[in-house]
Amino acid sequence: MNDDYGDPELRPILDLARPAPNDIALDCGCGAGQLAFSLAPQAGTLEAVDDDAGVLKEAERLAAELRVTGIAFRWADLHELPYPAGRFTLVVAYGVLHRQADPAAILCEMMRVLAAGGRIVVDEPMVDEVTDRHFNELARLREPGHWRYYRAGEYEDLFRECGLRVTESRHVRRSIDLDYWIEAAQTPSRNAELLRERVGSLPVPVQAAMDVTFADRRVSFSYEVLVARLER
Repeated sequence: MNDDYGDPELRPILDLARPAPNDIALDCGCGAGQLAFSLAPQAGTLEAVDDDAGVLKEAERLAAELRVTGIAFRWADLHELPYPAGRFTLVVAYGVLHRQADPAAILCEMMRVLAAGGRIVVDEPMVDEVTDRHFNELARLREPGHWRYYRAGEYEDLFRECGLRVTESRHVRRSIDLDYWIEAAQTPSRNAELLRERVGSLPVPVQAAMDVTFADRRVSFSYEVLVARLER
């Protein structure tokens, strides 16, 4: 079985997580299970939680279709995880913090359920002074639940606020087709059209910073991603 199902986006977070058979792992905000499917064959036990019941049903359906076992899917309020303190040796969060009005509260709750000597690994898009306003506006059109992509220094402040230190990190450049980005979020058609218009009218410095490319009626762009391994 291919442990990452052919998705190169998962490689950085898996590399920093380094899941092992003795790990008791939590995928916090698992969505449709993309990362959980890769963790399951490598971790000892795996809980995967999300606060969207509909997306959890899709995750369970996909797990059955892919014949992935060893994952306990569960609905949970990410602000109050239904686990005792110190329950997990590994906690991962893949594209979760940007959907939270108070990401520090979510991250601190992850730390609460983290065992001594354990690690948290997060994977989050990142902006800078050029792309901040424009990329966040695009993301809100794409996904109503989006709150904010942060700058590198803001992520560092967030980690410190929760008493976490970065022990290893990577900055990854991620490229994506605009239509795929829209379809993956099931963006309503009106917002999808607005998104395409906005991308086409981005200021030149922003287009350059995001590597916006127009070719054969297709549009692609890229952005920075922070992957960080956090420990107490």
